[in-house]
Amino acid sequence: MGMKKSGKRRKNVVKAGALLIVLSMALTACGGGTSSDNPDQAADTPEQTTKTPVKVVLNWFAKSEHGGFYAAEEEGIYDANNLDVTIEPGGPQVSSIQIVASGKAEFGVAHADQILLARKEGIPIVALATTFQISPQALMYHEESGITDFGDLNGRTVFIQQGQPYWEFLKHKYKLDSVKEVAYTGQHSNFIEDPQSASQSFVNGEPFVVEKQGVKVKTKLIADSDYKPYAAVIYTTEKYLKEHPETVKAFIGGTVEGWNNYKENYEKINKKINEVNTNLSEDEIAFGEEAQREYVYGYDAEEHGVGYMTEERWTELMKQLIEIGLLDQEMDVKTVFTTDYLPEH
Repeated sequence: MGMKKSGKRRKNVVKAGALLIVLSMALTACGGGTSSDNPDQAADTPEQTTKTPVKVVLNWFAKSEHGGFYAAEEEGIYDANNLDVTIEPGGPQVSSIQIVASGKAEFGVAHADQILLARKEGIPIVALATTFQISPQALMYHEESGITDFGDLNGRTVFIQQGQPYWEFLKHKYKLDSVKEVAYTGQHSNFIEDPQSASQSFVNGEPFVVEKQGVKVKTKLIADSDYKPYAAVIYTTEKYLKEHPETVKAFIGGTVEGWNNYKENYEKINKKINEVNTNLSEDEIAFGEEAQREYVYGYDAEEHGVGYMTEERWTELMKQLIEIGLLDQEMDVKTVFTTDYLPEH
């Protein structure tokens, strides 16, 4: 979709990209069940003696970006908060948004732009805390490619998952009208064989895998383009938040405490993550944890604590999605997120 195309065609293609995102949200996890037969029977008071069962659906298979959840589970933090938490890994065929919206889980993890697009479709979810202040999402390219900025992608092959909002933003801002887009599959052989290509990645993941195969790569953060959605955001539904505020506060507080624990206790928790996801090696998990620290604990989190979010950032993201045609009108971002359930810092 190039800038030289007609405005009408650009708008249609962008809307098609938005449709792809909405369709991806409609994918449901195999075998997902309710986390409790009757959650209304669980008391929401600190004096409760029966632990409240809740489920959180992650945005991908277990990895270092979920370290805080597994630390809270492994170190008994959720248990101390009177919670019986089930952590359900995600995957390419799992839509946490659909599962949470259908009531089969109380909490989910998704990126901020996905949450805004879900709200556009009338799915009433509310962001409660973010894992990453700055997303580790990046484009990865060969050292020898000569790529230094996003505009250098013109004339090259880019392995990219279709319908990604950040990719629509990059194409719009940098006039990427001569890029050959190839569907990203999670396999890197085609990228490795084409030294002039680029691929979507996370700085705390794919570069480690590729360099272990002897390929020197560099990355450029998507955030360098000024597209900076919060990443791996924890959310629930408006209904659950209204009916179970104390459970929400306990879960978010426990998860934040889990992240603070992971910062000091990462070696132990990495072993737990490896038990859950045996497809990752211990050294790959360790690389991910080290590479992501600044994005979790730095920036605004350094002053305000893990999970912190601002109205300014949410508003900026909303306006960017309007600019590229993925949202058709402004919305009140105060209804989209809240920091009221974060622990005091």
